[in-house]
Amino acid sequence: MKRHALRAAFHVAEHLLLAGALAAVALLLTAGYWLQTGDTPEHSDAMVVLGGDFLRPIYAAELFQLGMADKVYVGRTHRKPGERALDQNLVAYPREEEVYRSVLRKKGVPATAIEYYGDDLLSTVQEAEALQAQIGPGPGKLLVVTSPWHVRRARMIFKDVLPGWEIRVAGVPQEALRTAWWSGQESARMVMLEFPKTIYYLLGGRFRSSQTPAN
Repeated sequence: MKRHALRAAFHVAEHLLLAGALAAVALLLTAGYWLQTGDTPEHSDAMVVLGGDFLRPIYAAELFQLGMADKVYVGRTHRKPGERALDQNLVAYPREEEVYRSVLRKKGVPATAIEYYGDDLLSTVQEAEALQAQIGPGPGKLLVVTSPWHVRRARMIFKDVLPGWEIRVAGVPQEALRTAWWSGQESARMVMLEFPKTIYYLLGGRFRSSQTPAN
């Protein structure tokens, strides 16, 4: 009787594992659709352009010129090991936030409309937490500018961290993933990076720099 029950339990576990594996494969194959479900930009109280890609401040400047926000927030991002090595060897290499600011200024965003926030920001979670500390609990409308493949996770994170704000997330049009993402090197690289990060976040995982204590 016990053997029969144990065998039945194993069969159930096998079916559950198989179903989970099939669901994971289905999600991965359709990532070109569900990862990049961006929002239509609307006029907001503030805009934040996330770190990680220089196409983001270019698009943020275009949105600013369209009147989508009067203030653009730029995070002070984590310095990568190679960049820190250059700093230690006195080789000039600009900080990402400085490049972002230069791009925004070149594209017509006034200096008075650009504001830095946070320090040593390693992840989207840290960016959201640092911004919340600067702009407060809301209410208000916040437009988040990032890459298309990052839109879904960014929306989840900012809505979790800033529940008092109405969050809209816009992806840079030039970076749109291919629907058949595996057919292009850049799309494949982005999906294989973003898919596990999304799962990790849903499971409660959070990346933070060493200077920021985990909650």
